[in-house]
Amino acid sequence: MLPAWLSFIIIIGIVIVLSKYELSIILTLGALGFAILSGTDILQSLINVLTDTSILLLMIIMALIPILGGIMEESGLMMEMIQKMRVSKKASLMVMPALFGLLPVPGGALMSAPIVDQIGSEVDTNKKVSINVWYRHVLILIYPLSSALIVASVLTHINLYILVIALLPCFATMWIVGYYTMVKDVSPFSEQGERDLKRAFHNLLPIILAPIVDFIGRTFFNLQVPEIFLLVGLVFSIWIALRFGKMKFSNVKNISIKMKIWRYPFIIFAMFMFLEVFVLSGAPEEIGSLDLSVFLFILIGFFLGFATGRIQLPISILIPIYLVQYTVFIMPILDFIFIYTSIFLGYLITPIHPCVSYSTEYFNTDFKKVFRILIKPIIICFIILIGVYGISSML
Repeated sequence: MLPAWLSFIIIIGIVIVLSKYELSIILTLGALGFAILSGTDILQSLINVLTDTSILLLMIIMALIPILGGIMEESGLMMEMIQKMRVSKKASLMVMPALFGLLPVPGGALMSAPIVDQIGSEVDTNKKVSINVWYRHVLILIYPLSSALIVASVLTHINLYILVIALLPCFATMWIVGYYTMVKDVSPFSEQGERDLKRAFHNLLPIILAPIVDFIGRTFFNLQVPEIFLLVGLVFSIWIALRFGKMKFSNVKNISIKMKIWRYPFIIFAMFMFLEVFVLSGAPEEIGSLDLSVFLFILIGFFLGFATGRIQLPISILIPIYLVQYTVFIMPILDFIFIYTSIFLGYLITPIHPCVSYSTEYFNTDFKKVFRILIKPIIICFIILIGVYGISSML
């Protein structure tokens, strides 16, 4: 039996190397290997995960979110909403990928890429890839139905909507930096055609209804398992999306198959299974004894985001270590912002990230050329992040 910290380093190294493959399988096998090397009771870990109501509800929620995205895509509600907005060219290049980014669909970057290509026909190809990738994810940073943010809320024990509000300055900074580094020089013109904001909001309703129901439920009802509100909200959202899209309930089966919805709850299971083994092994205490500074957490977060092309995996590793090291139950909101945003920035620039590779492939270019453009807003945002951290640590 190896020390827990050494077992963790060995297993996490293997997980990082294999992270481009099916994450749920890699993490589950990683949890099993971690348990064997560290002498942790794998059966007890399994029981703890399968008897946790919050985790089980999260698994169901993660299966419903892509169904909602699939309905919005298949019914044409999303495309009609975008057409009815009729905003300027510059705004379109930013808003269209951002809206499509709200749909958690496999290969989602390929949905927004043709629109970006059409809007910015005279824009440099590599810049179009960068715009598509950047703005597809900026809005996800604060979207309450983002799986990464939902998991972060569970791990940090911070209300989901407090996290959303806390991340708003990061969202605004990334949006503005992206504009000045990638969009500002695009020649402006106004879209022609009929604008119908009422219709656009009508089609947006299914996407925002679930967070609204969840927010109201969490605010006015103190349930032990608050995830139930998001589940109820998603059921309503799916029902309304079906009605607005004039689709039958029987269509859900085909959409579920197309979206491969089973992948999402399995990822949640695998993540919490790995986390349970990680906690029971004693590794957080051993690593926490190293007394890592928040600055090191930020750097490690960026590295893990880049190395894994994921957000959930790095936060499921770093947050438990942080909580144990600083002996707190609820993570300080400012430290969360620094660590989470650094992970997010690393995740945006890595070639392992599917949206980066899909967009690069669609526009028939190569990652090195895209990297030269995308790295500029990444560096600027990371410098701002470190600067704010430095100022806050002196106060």
